[in-house]
This record gives sequence, C-alpha cells and structure tokens, in this order.
Amino acid sequence: MTALSRRAFFSVVAGASIASLAACSPSTTSPLVLGCGEPGGSYLEFGELLAAATRTSRDVAIRPLATEGSIDNLRLLSEGGVDLALALVDAAAEAGGDVVAIGRVYQNYLQCIVRADSGISRMSDLAGRTVSLGAPGSGAAATARRVLAAADLDPATASGPATVERSFREAVDDLAERRIDAFFWSGGVPTPQIASLAARVPVSVIDTTTALDALVARYPDVYAATTIPSGVYGAERAVPTVGVANLLLARADLSAELARALVDALIDDAPALVSPDALGIQYLTPASLIDTTPVTLHPAAERRYRERYG
Repeated sequence: MTALSRRAFFSVVAGASIASLAACSPSTTSPLVLGCGEPGGSYLEFGELLAAATRTSRDVAIRPLATEGSIDNLRLLSEGGVDLALALVDAAAEAGGDVVAIGRVYQNYLQCIVRADSGISRMSDLAGRTVSLGAPGSGAAATARRVLAAADLDPATASGPATVERSFREAVDDLAERRIDAFFWSGGVPTPQIASLAARVPVSVIDTTTALDALVARYPDVYAATTIPSGVYGAERAVPTVGVANLLLARADLSAELARALVDALIDDAPALVSPDALGIQYLTPASLIDTTPVTLHPAAERRYRERYG
C-alpha cells in the first residue's frame, strides 16, 4: 500500500473507529485468547494492539498469549488451548482440519540476517555455515527450511548449511557473539531487536528471492516477492526478499457474533493495529483483508465483509 493510499484509507476508518468507541462500553464477554509469538516480534505486538483496540468493545475482548509462533499457535488452536491464532499462510495452508480465517492482517518479511563482516553476501554463501532457522514451533523456521531447499541448500545434504533452532533473542545474541553465521526471522520491518543489533554490530540482509521461482512452483499462492526498504538496519539500498502473508485464524465453531465483531475491529480499528514504526506494505485494507487464499474465510466473517463492502 502506498503512503498516500494508506493515509486515505486510515482517514476514513479513523472516524468510524472513534464513533464506534464512543458508542461502546467495556466488553462483558470472556476474552478470546489469541496465540501470538515471541516477545519482541510482530505477532505479539499485533496481539497487544488488537487487545488495546477492542478494550472498550461490548462485543469482543482479546487476551494475547506469547507463544513460539505459527506452528505452535496452530497446534494450540487445534487442541483448544487458544481461541484465535496468528500464523503465516504457508503454515496455515498445511494445517487442515477446521481452521478458518478471519482476515489477512499484514505481511511478514523473511529476513536472513548476517554480520556485515561475515563474507556472506548471497544465499549460496550459506553453504557450510551455521544458520538458525528460528524458534522450534515457529513459522519462520518452517519457511526457512522451504527457502533453503528451493535454493538447493537443503541442510540434509552436504551442500547445505548446518542448521540450529534458536529463539529470536537467542539468535540475535548468538550472531553478535559469532556463535552462528546467520539467522532467519519472519516479521515486520524494522524489527526493533534487529535494529538494536545493527546499532551495535553492522549487519546485512540477504536477498532470498533467488529461491522464489522454485518456491512458488512447489507452493503456489503462498509466497510473493517483496522489498525491505533502504535504510532498514543501515542498508544503503532496498533488499528483495520473500513475503508471506499473516492470517488471523479461528476454529470453524467460533460463533458468528464473535466472527462479525472481529471483522469490525479489523476494519474500524485499522489505524490502531499498525505499529507506528512499521515500514513497507501493511495489509489492513478492504481488498486484502478478505484475501486469505488458500485458507477459507469463516462464513460469518465473509458475510460481514460483504455487508461492509458490498
């Protein structure tokens, strides 16, 4: 979304949001537990913003839960440990069962971070290096495995890197201390912890789109080319990378009333759901919220989008 179109959209929905808040009293419903992600990541931040935006709603309340990320969230959703989940669309597409979408909320940027003095400037340079895929149970780790395989860097082969799974904070510390050579992270840009690392240790972001054609051929309708803007983490120029959409998910048995209320929150509170530091593409727009392919929308959510937008 361009800056102009984002401002135009937000100026319209901001008025609706203010009117909605003024008419509402605090919710008397039990909070819906939302499986988010690791502290410092975009998922937990989004969950906290959604909880804050719905705090005065009569219809829905949210309690964000810190988790390991997409795969963990999908497991918790299936087992009934959470009511809602945030997950990358590639992980959600593999979930099956009765998982449905409430909306496509924003885009994650797959970020492969290395020290600037590492001698790593392209994906092929990861061969033989130690690379953190992400936290166990995270969607980032699952996506990173697919990207490496598509780039002919399968860790199971002699030509691939040695891979480990580290939490986000562990990976940041390990890179700073040279215990690993690179780490993958999937989130918004800039991610504050990576920006903080870059202020201490110069870093570079590797272009992952060299694997995109093979990735799209194997997994259609899931991955797309995107760009990390110049200036992020000190980069002198924009860096192409793989983009993966994030979905807000529920089980199919979520009540129609709650599904409708969640859709209204995503539409009316859109300005409050975007971090003020976020750059690049944000997906809280009418056209993109409903684009949850290949995961189907909750029937009540789909009806509500049609009521709101025709």
